[in-house]
Amino acid sequence: MDCRRLIKHVVPVTVVTVLVIFTATALCSGEERKLISENTRAVSLYEEGLRLVDEEKFDQAIERFRQAIRLDPQFLQAHFRYIDVSRAVGRVEEIIEEYRKKAELNPQSAQDLYLYGRTLEDLDQKRRQYRAALEADPEFYWAQYGIGGTYLVQRRYDEAIVALNKTLEMNSKMVEAIHLIGTVYLERGMLIQARERLEEAAAIDDTNHMIYLSLGQVYSQLNQFETAEKYFRRAAALSPKYPMSYYYIGLVCEMQNKSEQAVVAYENFLRLAPDHELASLVTKNIKKLKE
Repeated sequence: MDCRRLIKHVVPVTVVTVLVIFTATALCSGEERKLISENTRAVSLYEEGLRLVDEEKFDQAIERFRQAIRLDPQFLQAHFRYIDVSRAVGRVEEIIEEYRKKAELNPQSAQDLYLYGRTLEDLDQKRRQYRAALEADPEFYWAQYGIGGTYLVQRRYDEAIVALNKTLEMNSKMVEAIHLIGTVYLERGMLIQARERLEEAAAIDDTNHMIYLSLGQVYSQLNQFETAEKYFRRAAALSPKYPMSYYYIGLVCEMQNKSEQAVVAYENFLRLAPDHELASLVTKNIKKLKE
């Protein structure tokens, strides 16, 4: 098995996850922490919603996020999770309609225009909404970040870099934008540039497992497998229920001839994601490594 090829093959899956869902860890450190509501009851409900998501009690989690939003309509993180979990359980049309109405009622609200765009699936439509949000408030950097994200999903890399650099002109410490720029470089095989930006992102926010996964991919492609393993294990420690961390650990352990450790990592992957598209391949790898 060519583990280098498999590491590179899985990178686009990570890219789409980062861009489309805009995943954030529970109470992120770094710049996003500033978005946390000052309403303590709203924050408590938000945190409870996150715990319920971990327990796969999605309907209850949605209600907690909704309650947090009612207490503080400006609580962006609660909106993010409310939208993402609602979409994940199949309430796509419902959530689109809800935020469409908010945007129509508040056409001068950059936040409402942006959040409506965030519910949409068509990337051109999303981008139009993000641009409308910027027209309402030219300093609303989340909308500029969203524009960069849509370009990256479409693999329009040069436009993505321009848009994300504009985001950093608005907010130089926005770790999500720095991470995505690093992801662009990773996608283009510009590994040194990717490493520099991703390490910059990790220095700002050392709690984001996705950043460490990206760093692990960079070092894997640089054939520095021991360093890659360190970053993949850091990702697993930060988010122990995220299965791909263990998949990557298994791959780099194989590259280092650490068969027993590779098996343990692969078994953790299967425990967390038995129905994953890579599960059959991982099962074969385990069998081979145990021979």
